[in-house]
Amino acid sequence: MEPLYIPIVVALIGGPVMWFLSRFDKRNTEQHGQNIKILERVETKLDRMDGKVDRVDEKVDRLDARVTHLEKPVTRIPRKKSV
Repeated sequence: MEPLYIPIVVALIGGPVMWFLSRFDKRNTEQHGQNIKILERVETKLDRMDGKVDRVDEKVDRLDARVTHLEKPVTRIPRKKSV
């Protein structure tokens, strides 16, 4: 046989065999759909959490800006002596 005909013969035999085997596929597609819904909910929660983290970062940046603009930097907090 010529090398050109080999892929054609394989495709003619393999195509119907793969189609026949796919008809008996027992995978649970319903469960896969449920998993996708759960992953979408997790993604939504992560997006909300990301927004909260951004707000906290903004607050920290504002506090850092206030601290750097202090006239006298706080080096040590004096402690009260015990009696």
